[in-house]
Amino acid sequence: MGGYFSPWMIGSFLVSLAMAWHIIRNGKTPLWLLGLAAASFISFFATIAVWIAYLVVAVIPDLWRSNLARRFADNVVNVADPGRSYREKKRNVELVGSVDSKRALAEECTRTGRFSDAAGLYESAMEGPLGANDPALLKGLGRARMLMDDGAAAEALFVKLKEVDPKAFDADAELDYARALALQSKNDQAVAQYEKVVARYPGEEARARFGLLLENLGQTARAQALFAEILASVKGAPSHYRSRQREWESLAKQHVR
Repeated sequence: MGGYFSPWMIGSFLVSLAMAWHIIRNGKTPLWLLGLAAASFISFFATIAVWIAYLVVAVIPDLWRSNLARRFADNVVNVADPGRSYREKKRNVELVGSVDSKRALAEECTRTGRFSDAAGLYESAMEGPLGANDPALLKGLGRARMLMDDGAAAEALFVKLKEVDPKAFDADAELDYARALALQSKNDQAVAQYEKVVARYPGEEARARFGLLLENLGQTARAQALFAEILASVKGAPSHYRSRQREWESLAKQHVR
């Protein structure tokens, strides 16, 4: 069908409508709306020129300033200079010394394997009047202590986290809690905790670690079932999921019989 109902005209209308919505939704100057309206009376090519101008001037800069873009840029920088993020966050702690700056550096320390430094930073951040009950600090310190193989301290912190803010006791915290119990050879409790977290953990890590625990406890059949589940879950999954789960897929392949 030609005229106003041609595919080009319908497509042009939808793109212009989306642009108008974006202008209004994001509080852009109404001059863009006037320009779009004027271009629509001039020619289709004038309308395209306004679309491109808006994309270059208004949309791309907003995307670049977004958190996602900043994280992408940070990742690129970290590949070129792995220690830069740590140095910047450490410098921020030295200059500012705020709770947030200490937490950010503690997270970086945990990510890079400086678990003892991370624990010290979390404990320092918790010295304030509200810090001792801060869910993010409790969770971070609990993870750092668990990674230091201090299962008892980690368990106590996760128990407190669950009391202070049950919502903050999420799947990641539940998994770390299970690992803290296993570190103390509290095997029955660890198994019960793993059974809870495996059902809701968004990935294969919980299943893989539970399988290893069961294997160490001599529960071979249950362990094998979990390793088989990992391989079945990853097989045929989207490439981005398989990429994120590669470590646990490899572990399952090594242990499955």
